[in-house]
Amino acid sequence: MKQILIILSLLIISSSCTKLDEKPFSTLVSSNYYQDKKSLIAAVLRPYEHGQWCGWDGDRWLISELTADQFVWTQKGKHGYDGGDWMRLHYHEWTPDDNHIYGGWAGPYEGIAQCNIIMNDISKLDYSKFGLTDADKKWHIAELRVLRAWFYMFLLDYFRKVPIITQPGELKPASTAQEVFNFIENELKTALPDLPQNASVGRWDQGGAAALLVRLYLNAEAWTGTPKYNECAQVAQDIINGKYGSYQIDPDYRGPFRSGINGYRSPENIFEFPHAKNIYEFGFMYYSMMHYQARYSLDNNYGAWNGIHLQPSKDLDGNLYQFSSHLGTPYEKFANDDYRKQPFHTTGKGVQYEGFFLIGPQYYFNYAKGYGFDSTKPVLGTEEYNGRPLVYVDQVGRFSEKPGGRWTEGSHVATGEENSGVRLLKFPWLPMSEDLFMYNSAPEIRLAEIYYALAECKYRSGDKLGAAALLDAVRKRDFPDSTWPQHSYVLHPEMLTDDEFVDELGREFIGERHRRTDLVRWGRFGDEWWDKTPDTKDKTVFPIPTRALNTNPLLKPNGY
Repeated sequence: MKQILIILSLLIISSSCTKLDEKPFSTLVSSNYYQDKKSLIAAVLRPYEHGQWCGWDGDRWLISELTADQFVWTQKGKHGYDGGDWMRLHYHEWTPDDNHIYGGWAGPYEGIAQCNIIMNDISKLDYSKFGLTDADKKWHIAELRVLRAWFYMFLLDYFRKVPIITQPGELKPASTAQEVFNFIENELKTALPDLPQNASVGRWDQGGAAALLVRLYLNAEAWTGTPKYNECAQVAQDIINGKYGSYQIDPDYRGPFRSGINGYRSPENIFEFPHAKNIYEFGFMYYSMMHYQARYSLDNNYGAWNGIHLQPSKDLDGNLYQFSSHLGTPYEKFANDDYRKQPFHTTGKGVQYEGFFLIGPQYYFNYAKGYGFDSTKPVLGTEEYNGRPLVYVDQVGRFSEKPGGRWTEGSHVATGEENSGVRLLKFPWLPMSEDLFMYNSAPEIRLAEIYYALAECKYRSGDKLGAAALLDAVRKRDFPDSTWPQHSYVLHPEMLTDDEFVDELGREFIGERHRRTDLVRWGRFGDEWWDKTPDTKDKTVFPIPTRALNTNPLLKPNGY
């Protein structure tokens, strides 16, 4: 992993992924680049850096989560309106001209272009001149094919009909959703035999490629109209049985998300993007969710945007929202004895902490002990609660103006204030003073996803007990032994309904870029939730962006 991060750090210095007009390698002569083994490996790894950015740093995360029922970026007083961007995502009122929709298109295609260039280059190289073998060459091409297929899965999910580009500089019309599906499936199957099992962290291997097939087959009916649940179940079972590598459910509910910190690697993570402080950091999630003052309670020197939080579970009077769709209210969907629901706090020096959320009063980090909070020193607000204690509430409203002002407008995306909403800390940002801050990986695919996919296949086929056993195998770690029996689906199969399955997907994968895809697959994406009425038109597919249509005359609007 250290070698991967060092190479990535050099690449990040020389090439930023934050500009949509980036043209990677456009002026680089390949014969001058591939001089030794190190430069060759660096080229193979370059698209991975873009992959982490594509999946976990901006538009793709935003349009996968802010369009669904768990997260929202509210306007907080004078901050956060941002041209109405977040309202359009929340209300499903995006247009082909929206930057975030274009990001959903451009980000994956930039990664595809990088894969195509590198694959084209290394296919012509004599690997023996680099001290490598033909098997190494097959492996490198195979992992780039898997990475490219992963990029294409974003496009299939978001737009359905997209051009299949496999060579640098190609210009093509859109293929059908079925053609794109078939291409991804073939790429993954073709690559599998040339990949190792349990490869180095952050590189695609057999387990990762097979897991992408599970993801592809699980969503096949939503994406193409043709169900592939039997195929999904078979590959998922093969992964669980160890056919493609050795993985196991982490016994600690925190394990998959603290992977990478102090050398720990979760056995559950089939593929993760590694990070390290000052090399490649997991920053977007922190910046977008944390309050400006969070650095004082979490022990770091980072600023933040105070943007994204969980959608509120309670109305202005403190009553739990009850929507006919059974969606929304994400924080209150967790049982009170669920370990994940407790407020995040460090419990000792090193990697010792509990909970996934920031809620309630915020206090300064306890530097005297080196962990925990100093309950005598509240963190103070800077805006509506300037000079007053900062208290996160599971509500959205202009409480600071009660009983007049914008309080009268009610609870909406536009009526938040600085303390609105529960903050997600599932991906732990641990103390900087302990040299732990920003070392956690981004868990792209976990074995839990494979268990849940197989459970869903069984549930859809009528095998509720089979589904319950698979879900329980993961869920048991979230509860004390003393109360687990009351939560077990195996012991209480009547609890496992369609609504409950959708709720459980939301709990297990909250913040992992799953929610929009899950709601589309379950036919719930157009339903109501907090401050959103049911859609009057089909919004399960994003429109092909205007900028994409303008730059490719062979493209036509996709009808959405």
